[in-house]
Amino acid sequence: MSNNLNVYSVKKILQNSSVVISFVLILLLSPFSVSAEWEVITHTDTNSETQTQVAFSENKDGYSLEIYKDSVGAIRIRFSLNTTLDMFAKRTCPTYQIDTRMIDNRSINDAPCLTDMAWSEFVLGYVNNFNVTSAKLNALMNGSIVTFRFMLDNGSYMETQFSLAGSKRATLSVLGDNVTITP
Repeated sequence: MSNNLNVYSVKKILQNSSVVISFVLILLLSPFSVSAEWEVITHTDTNSETQTQVAFSENKDGYSLEIYKDSVGAIRIRFSLNTTLDMFAKRTCPTYQIDTRMIDNRSINDAPCLTDMAWSEFVLGYVNNFNVTSAKLNALMNGSIVTFRFMLDNGSYMETQFSLAGSKRATLSVLGDNVTITP
């Protein structure tokens, strides 16, 4: 009887430990896949009813990042604040840094960002003959993290990061299968 009890006890422990290990793995992996996931959403212009597909991510602090192609084929990235109570400092563009690359706050051809009270936008490149030549877009699609640093209207200096996991899939979906990216 003692041997049967020991074998039964070991079986129960092993069964319970595999359930516990599975549960712990699910708990550990779930937050990363949710917070790092990029998705494709649709924005509709209420004036023209024009719909635009957007690669979208929101980080854990509530800031959002969007990559999209506008009506003239410009590829844009838009960084938005997390609340309507905060505003960007006037006449300043946030900086962004992809992984350990150079810090930047300009669009292509050294143009300044477009900025509003709650968002800033950079032009990354243009679609020309189904190709976009853009080292910045390539880095956003193949990098790990992008960090934004910015000043608010109240003088506060802020910093936030976005995971780029899944950005390539979402961005290529928005741009179309026939568009290639050249660094």
